[in-house]
Amino acid sequence: MKIPMAILADEANVSQEGKLNVMGIFDRITAAAFPVVHPKLIFAFRVQADAADGGRTFPVEITMEAPDGTVIFDANGEIGAPLVPAGEFTTFNQLFNLVGLQFPVAGVYRFIVRIENEVREAPLIVEAAPVGDPTLN
Repeated sequence: MKIPMAILADEANVSQEGKLNVMGIFDRITAAAFPVVHPKLIFAFRVQADAADGGRTFPVEITMEAPDGTVIFDANGEIGAPLVPAGEFTTFNQLFNLVGLQFPVAGVYRFIVRIENEVREAPLIVEAAPVGDPTLN
C-alpha cells in the first residue's frame, strides 16, 4: 500500500467516478493573533494498492502535530484494498473535512497519514502577520 499524495485544500470532493476534485491547495496561513481558528480545511490523500495488497485490510492513522511535536488530533481506522489483477494497481481517495481547527502558536504544523510503514505528510506554516498588514489568509 502506498500513499502517493497528501495535501491541504480549501475544498475537495470525490466524484461518482472516483475522481478527486480539489480547489485551493495551500501550505501557509497568516494570522493577526494567536491562537487562531481556521474556518475550514480539507486534508486529502490518495492511496494506491497493487495485487499484493488486494483483499487485505490495513490500519490507518491520521495525526496533526503542533510545531513542538505535540499531537493535536489523532484518528485511527482501517482501509480495505479491493482485489487487484496482477501487474495492475488501483487508487482511492480519502478526505478529512476539518472545521474550526485551532492553531495555538505560529510554526510548522504537520498533517500526517500512516498506513503500515508508508508515511506521507502535508506541512502547514502558520505565521504571524506583520504589524499593520491588512492582507490575511
